[in-house]
Amino acid sequence: MKPLSLACIGSLWFAVPAMAGPELPPAAEELFRSQGFAPSQRVALLEGREVLSRARLGPVESAAKGARAGVQAYTLSNAMLVNAGVARTRDELTHFDRFAGMVPYIDRSDWDPKTRRLLISGAIWKYRLQALLQFRPTTADRWEFEIIEGHFLGMKGFMQFEAAGPARTLVVFAGRIEGRQFPPRFVIERGAEIVFAVTGRRVRSLVEAQTEVTDYGRSKAPQAEIPQPRRRL
Repeated sequence: MKPLSLACIGSLWFAVPAMAGPELPPAAEELFRSQGFAPSQRVALLEGREVLSRARLGPVESAAKGARAGVQAYTLSNAMLVNAGVARTRDELTHFDRFAGMVPYIDRSDWDPKTRRLLISGAIWKYRLQALLQFRPTTADRWEFEIIEGHFLGMKGFMQFEAAGPARTLVVFAGRIEGRQFPPRFVIERGAEIVFAVTGRRVRSLVEAQTEVTDYGRSKAPQAEIPQPRRRL
């Protein structure tokens, strides 16, 4: 699997012109410029107030008109800031087996550290999804993946951990797949955004609690949870 270029990463987001905003470290700045964050989103991200999550299903553009009629691309793009160092953040977030007990939408997360395979399943509303992911670290701070069984078979993407200052880490997760048949749009767009946002907040809280970081940028009031998934389908 070839590493995704920054240009490919940018294509996973809406084509929004780059705009001025708070400064980021050079590597992260290039990454976020390609993704076209609006200034308000960049501010919210850097203050730790927002887990950015986007999921979109749309037609695949083709130079040869009509050559790919009916083919759609499904893309996932997620980013968050963690108030902890890169090594600590990476080590905690790649303990995938914890997710089932932490996130209400995930009821199974079987992680094999030897094969680096993750079997994950869960539900939102009345829909249940399951997938087997094969992770391949290309560097210590970049983990690429491919779904080799289950829903979204063939999706490829990555997790990347970028230093954003002393004891601060930007975490980016992105994936893409093309096909002709997908679950209902509302489920894999809005539903996926809900699941990734809730997951991001939960795992970030775990990391920051273990590093004893005081977060002055985020409200201490409990955040309202999204309605829970059905336990039985």
